[in-house]
Amino acid sequence: MKSDTSFGYFPVNHTALATGFYLTGAGVERIAPRASYPLPDHPEMYQFSWKTGRVLPEYQLVFLRDGQGEFESHETGVVHLQAGSALIILPDVWHRYRPKSNTGWTVYWLSFNGQVPHFWQQAGLLTSASAVYRPTTNPLFAGPLEQIVQRAIKSPQDPGSASLSSLALIAGMLAAAPKGGRLDGFNDWPPRPVRSADPVLQRAMEIIWNHSHRDVSVKVIARQLGVSTRTLERNFRKAVGSTVLAELTACRIARAQLMLRNTHLPIKRIAYAAGFSSPTHLAVVFQRALGQTPGQLRRGKAPP
Repeated sequence: MKSDTSFGYFPVNHTALATGFYLTGAGVERIAPRASYPLPDHPEMYQFSWKTGRVLPEYQLVFLRDGQGEFESHETGVVHLQAGSALIILPDVWHRYRPKSNTGWTVYWLSFNGQVPHFWQQAGLLTSASAVYRPTTNPLFAGPLEQIVQRAIKSPQDPGSASLSSLALIAGMLAAAPKGGRLDGFNDWPPRPVRSADPVLQRAMEIIWNHSHRDVSVKVIARQLGVSTRTLERNFRKAVGSTVLAELTACRIARAQLMLRNTHLPIKRIAYAAGFSSPTHLAVVFQRALGQTPGQLRRGKAPP
């Protein structure tokens, strides 16, 4: 088996927030025995190393399809993972996981958020001390989850259907193995998901939402797509009603908002993880787009 990964990170708009449960990402990774881990290319807020671990601004479901591994958090300690194990990781909880070197693994994952999972957490259905669900939890879990992940990856601009399926799947998992605040809106950032039959536009949106944490520009995107910047901008304006740079900025703002609201990470780190060139750049963009500073948003202060 050769190591590879496929994933998508999704725009979150006011409509998605209003549903109470929405996906922010989905993916599958296959790690060959004795291969290096983790694989690169994920946005910084999702990337980690075993030495440092990570903290997420949202919930994440991780399902070990085959192979073996280990998971660790302050609340659980080190836990051995067998094929069929599932994790539900809560926001703002330090953790780390990795495959066993001699087995590798295949993992499917969903990142999600909303009022519904927060209610589950408040009700005690989700706790950081009970993050690991044993293989016997739900024998019919793998197939539906794989279908949801593949569907979400293929339609990254419209994950609504996959979100509803995910809600039903996770609720069923919790019902089979019970373990024993409201999020403010993102204003109008980012805009509603874009639907287009233009493969160039769809690929541009995929690059923006999956790689905006990197040094991505309009020229870089156009070069990757094999089109001129003029053609890209013209098609983008026609379909989206705004520029490529505006979409990049919207994505970065959304990423920063998510981390500011749901983690205690320093603002400096959030700025770079979201794709801004500096904390000052983050502050300027926030003031211009949202009418408030990152610190004011974190403290819950309404814009003037």
